[in-house]
Amino acid sequence: MDKNKINADEFVEKFMDGSLNHLTYIQTPIKIFPLHDIAPYLKTPIPPIFFGYNLIIYINKGHFKHQIESTSYMVQAPAILISNYGNISAIDSVDKSAQGFCVLIKEQAMTSLFREQEILNIFTISPLINLIDQDDLELNNLLGLLYKEIYSDKPYKEYYESIFKTVMLKIIKISDSNRSLARRQEIAISFKQLVHLHYSKEKSVSFYADKLLVSVNYLNRCVSSVFKKTSKQLILEVAIIHSQLLLLETNKSVASIAYELEFDDPSYFTRLFKKIVGISPSEYRNRII
Repeated sequence: MDKNKINADEFVEKFMDGSLNHLTYIQTPIKIFPLHDIAPYLKTPIPPIFFGYNLIIYINKGHFKHQIESTSYMVQAPAILISNYGNISAIDSVDKSAQGFCVLIKEQAMTSLFREQEILNIFTISPLINLIDQDDLELNNLLGLLYKEIYSDKPYKEYYESIFKTVMLKIIKISDSNRSLARRQEIAISFKQLVHLHYSKEKSVSFYADKLLVSVNYLNRCVSSVFKKTSKQLILEVAIIHSQLLLLETNKSVASIAYELEFDDPSYFTRLFKKIVGISPSEYRNRII
């Protein structure tokens, strides 16, 4: 569903208003913006979008409400919010006076900067991390250095990448994700990544078990222990989350969207949508648009 992926420039065009001349874009794989340059201009609520970056929001003043997939987070400063590439995000509300930094990093840059174990650790980080004063101060200083270097006259790639990596390793340490991942966690995380790639065509748990070279029962135990839901629930939840994008970005009927996502019965799709989202697909479309 690449057509629904939103990059930084498109986000500004679609979801921000007012004079945005202060926003400067530098063609680097890591982008950083002060929140005071973004928060006052956001047109909230922003509907669910598939953002084409890994997203890190550090807030040291104010608050905002952010949805990642089906979970809403009320983020109160000081805190860090992380939404990994492949997640669907929505912004429900933002304190216009919020301060901190928003960092975007392309997936290719993440995989080149971090070892596989570190990537897995990042995926196990809780999306919302509340900070104590000392950690808040250290992250504020590190992100200030990152911002200063990226916007310097001659940004030094190796230096700002090193600063960013230090930021992420600090977050891993704070979140206590720097332990070696259990086999079950690795399987569950790999499963979720595969679901985001194949959800529209493959809703059978056995398909993903075969891909991961494990039994269905073992996969279910792994997913349940990490995500507190069944493998089937996660597959259907991801499909419904992506259907929200189709409802917003196209004029297709609910039935057409159901069939496109390989649901044989549109009425079942509608019941499932209402169970997960809380309202029907038609109500959702009318409420957001």
